[in-house]
Amino acid sequence: MNGYKLFKMIMITFVVLASVSFIASRFKSKVPEVDDIASIRQKGKLNVYIDSSTDGMQITAEGDTVGEQFELIREFCRQQNLNAKYTLESNLNKAIEALNNGACDVIVRYIPVTTSLRDTLLFTESLIHDKQVLVQRKKNKSVETENASSLDTFVHNQLELAEKTVTLAENSPSIIRINNLAKEIGDTIYINTIPRYDNEAIAIMVSKGEFQYTVLGLHAATRLQKEYKNLDIHLSIGFSQLHSWAVRKTSVELCDSLNSFIKKTNQD
Repeated sequence: MNGYKLFKMIMITFVVLASVSFIASRFKSKVPEVDDIASIRQKGKLNVYIDSSTDGMQITAEGDTVGEQFELIREFCRQQNLNAKYTLESNLNKAIEALNNGACDVIVRYIPVTTSLRDTLLFTESLIHDKQVLVQRKKNKSVETENASSLDTFVHNQLELAEKTVTLAENSPSIIRINNLAKEIGDTIYINTIPRYDNEAIAIMVSKGEFQYTVLGLHAATRLQKEYKNLDIHLSIGFSQLHSWAVRKTSVELCDSLNSFIKKTNQD
């Protein structure tokens, strides 16, 4: 076999393998070419990934489903005549992964709108303006009198976070803010990350004395403080940010429908 025939056979083989690989990948992918309202209606349901929190979705001891954002997305589905499948997912990275592989159609949680996330997500109209605050236990004067070292635990300003450890959920967006804050104050702030818990659950653990500090959005922290009255949330550690839901970049019609619904809800 001369060189030309060998080269021709190699090229033919390459084209065949590439075609097979392309076809296989198209069948393997769960994301349709037209990834929008029409395809969602065709498959029969809207796949919603929502965080388990007082702002998101929770199931009470009586079996009732409650939550501010759950009520919103349920009303959207009612108006659009869409069935919904809800998946509780407090890990934002996992929710984004599910969105990009087609398992999820919309992430329903207060996501801070950042430049880096805009590269991969299509955000809806903002639902709230929120800022991150430090969550810690309030001063206990009787304990401070007995133990002088406890005077060092309460943080009055951002500079006093130097050499302290802040506990956050694994892959929490607040990790970026704490790292940036460490650079701003010119000192180290240690971060302790734990899996399977969201920052709201960790804030409850702070109230119980299991951790010293965590970070929450002011919106959620204010609501949580009403129940856990020993929590202090006075210290802001970031600027106010827009918080929105997110869909895939290709879900333009779905995003438009959500935007119309959110705008009308905000006006009401």
